[in-house]
Amino acid sequence: MQDNEKIYRIELSNEEYAYVENLKQEYYKKLENMTEDERLQYFRDNIAIENKLNFEKEINGTVYKVNTYFDENAEESILAKIFRLTKKS
Repeated sequence: MQDNEKIYRIELSNEEYAYVENLKQEYYKKLENMTEDERLQYFRDNIAIENKLNFEKEINGTVYKVNTYFDENAEESILAKIFRLTKKS
């Protein structure tokens, strides 16, 4: 995180924290029981959302194809960019 970025803090009650911690442990157990290939496929299907950002849409008989690319060397994360852009509006 860069020095000029804000840090957002979410405070949870003990009950909420226990719930989130339980979800995390269940997730770890699920991943532990998978083979390496199953884990890779799971991440491709559920975590790598950039693949889901590519789509086609037809408007007035013209098909538009949208492909999304991410710069691995970018200095700003997508979340930081969204915060910055929404802050300006």
